[in-house]
This record gives sequence, structure tokens and C-alpha cells, in this order.
Amino acid sequence: MQKKRYAVVGMGARGLGMFARPLATDLAETAELVAVLDSNPLRMAGAVSRLPRPVPMYSDFDTMLRETAPDAVIVASRDSTHAEYVIRALGAGKRAFSEKPLGTTAAMCRRILAAARKTGAVCLTTHNARYDAAMGSIRAVIAGGRLGRVLHVQFAETLDRLHGADYFRRWHRRKANSGGLQIHKASHHFDLLNWWAGSKPETVRAQGGLVFYGKNGPFRGRRCKGCRHASACDFHADFFAREDYRRLYLEAESADRYVRDGCVWDPEIDIEDQLQVHIVYENGIQVDYSLVAYSPIESLHVAIEGTQGRLEHTTIYDTGWCVGRGNRLPGVENVRGETQRLFLPGKGITEIPIARGEGEHGGADPQLRRDFFARPWDKPPNEKMASLDQAVQAVLIGAAVNQSLAAGGRPVQVQRLLVRG
Repeated sequence: MQKKRYAVVGMGARGLGMFARPLATDLAETAELVAVLDSNPLRMAGAVSRLPRPVPMYSDFDTMLRETAPDAVIVASRDSTHAEYVIRALGAGKRAFSEKPLGTTAAMCRRILAAARKTGAVCLTTHNARYDAAMGSIRAVIAGGRLGRVLHVQFAETLDRLHGADYFRRWHRRKANSGGLQIHKASHHFDLLNWWAGSKPETVRAQGGLVFYGKNGPFRGRRCKGCRHASACDFHADFFAREDYRRLYLEAESADRYVRDGCVWDPEIDIEDQLQVHIVYENGIQVDYSLVAYSPIESLHVAIEGTQGRLEHTTIYDTGWCVGRGNRLPGVENVRGETQRLFLPGKGITEIPIARGEGEHGGADPQLRRDFFARPWDKPPNEKMASLDQAVQAVLIGAAVNQSLAAGGRPVQVQRLLVRG
């Protein structure tokens, strides 16, 4: 395979850890990291200092393309900026790789589709949940016909008060930046549901709200660092006791005033922390989806009903890796783990073993990187590599959720969002 030249836009933790550093190390035989770009020069310099060798740093996208001539651009900046950089990369004839979500609105998706049609350049989105061993197992059970025809899916995720709270400290807390958790977080889930259903979403109806964080808190400050409520707040988090956070965020604050440890009780938070969504697919499958971001326990529950059986999957996570103090759940290490079972009438119950890989996100990230960056570009993509159309469909559900919420829970015709906002 001819080595490809890559530029990475966005040098936060994900841009560095998921893309820039692996491109410069594990994938060096097939990839060359030739440039990075970030709006914050101090954060970018801190990230580049953690690479095995210096890389040219840029603040201007067009200058970066002109001076370094990458074959592809990887976009890992703030969600609301993904579409801009993807469109500019496609317009320059470059292959574009977008971290999920592809965009935060239906209008962004429409513009990306138009740019791809005009230039013929390829755009792929890194939906790494497809590479999760358990989610792939569910796909295999459905595709193998073991459930018969799928009729109904329940999908419920609870984020705990360590991991879940963190979305309410960072830039994700404003819907203008992230589209809300229904875009930033649930685009993974909606992509999985689309993948399993083998169909396009037809209608979406949603309810939800901000019921725990934000203005609901007992007290508030600007940020955790130096907060006078630190001793009384279970959500106090000292990120800057960790060297990696200190170098990437604290030292970079003076450049753009971005605060990594914002108060979870800030009344300006405008994203939902609780969502209930009903989806009907064109092939008749119905889905009940829920997301709670303030639970004591982090978990995932999936139940799929088919004409010939039922599949259940449960994961309980230990989020001890998160920064925080007062909300760790004692004993979670004794119950963490996952189970997947198949229930077949007249035949019994079958335990389905899950083979986990090594690396981030249960081995999903390294597998995705091998598929996206270590295989010939002219080789047809496999089913785990989300196409542009599939990435668009994942965003459209989240956009429909936002529209339904704004309309008091009225149903939204999802595919109409491709022709109007």
C-alpha cells in the first residue's frame, strides 16, 4: 500500500490519542502525519510535544493544505465545526475522515452531501461503536436470521455521575457546540440501530429535558478549580492534578479562555440530561431508546424482539478512570461486566460469549484505525466502515429528536430533513 499523507484538525484528547499519535507510531508503515491544526496554539503545541517527532502546526486550513499537500484530512475538532472542515477538504479533492458526529444539524449534512457529489471525493465517519465486539455480535445474530424478522428494539444507556457529568463541564454543555447528547453521544447508538435494522428511520418522536444538572443544582460556581463549594460538592473534579490534562488544558487557557472544568450546575447549560425517543423504520421495526446522564451506575441494555426469539445484552461499566471525587459507586468492580443471551421458544437460552480485544473502547479503536488507515484506499470498505450516507442517517435521527423536542414531542418525518431543515 502506498503511504498516505494525513493532516489532523483538532488537537484535543481525541484528536491526539485516537488519530495523531497512532498515525505517527502504530500506523507509520502506511500513514504519515504531515500537519496538525487547532484554534488554540498552546493546546496544539502541548499535544505535538507528546508525539514522537515534531509536526508542522497550523491555524489556517488553506495554508496547511497548500504547504503540506495531505492526501486526507481527519476532522476531530468541536462537533459544530466538523461540517466546515469536511466540506473544505472535499472541495480541495481530499479524502475526509470525520470523527462522529458528521455534523450537528440536518443542514450541515445536506451541505456535506452536496460537496461530495460535486467533487467525487470520499468521506468516511469513524463510528467506532460498530467495532465493539458485543455490538458486532448483535449484528451477526440478526444477520444470521436467528431472531427471525426483527420487530422491536429497546436500547437504554445510563451514564453515571462521573462520566455523564463530564459532558456538562465541557463545550458539549451548549447545544450550539454539540447538538446535545442526542447528536454527540447518541449518534453512535443511532448508527448501530440503523445498522441492525438494515433500514432508514422514517419517523421520530422525542421527549426529554434538563432535569438534574444546570439550574437544578444546589449551588454553583464558574469552575471546579478554586471553587468555594469544593468541599461540599460531590461533583468537584481536580483535572489539573493529572499531568496530561494540565498540559493540554490548563496551560492552554490563556489562549482562548476555554475552561475544561466548568461547573455542572451552570444555569447556561442548555442540553438535555434525559431523553426518551421512539423511532419507526421504513421496514416497520420500532425502537424505544432512552438516555439518562445522571444515574448512579453506568450501563447499557439492549433487547431485540424477533418473530423467532429475543436477544438481550447488558453491560455494567466501571468508570473509575474518570476524574471526580464524590460519585464513585462502591462495589461496582464486583458487578461490572457484560452478558449476551439468546432466548429461543422451544429451544432454550444460549449464552453468547464476547471476545474483547486490546486497546481503547474495548479494542474498537485499534480495529477501526487498521480498517481506515492501514488498508488500500481502492479496496471496497467493509460493513463496519460507516459510509457517508450512513453517517448522515445517524445525525438525522438526532436532528429529528431536537426538532421533536422543540415541537412538544410531535413526530418528525426524518427523511424530509434531507430536503429542508
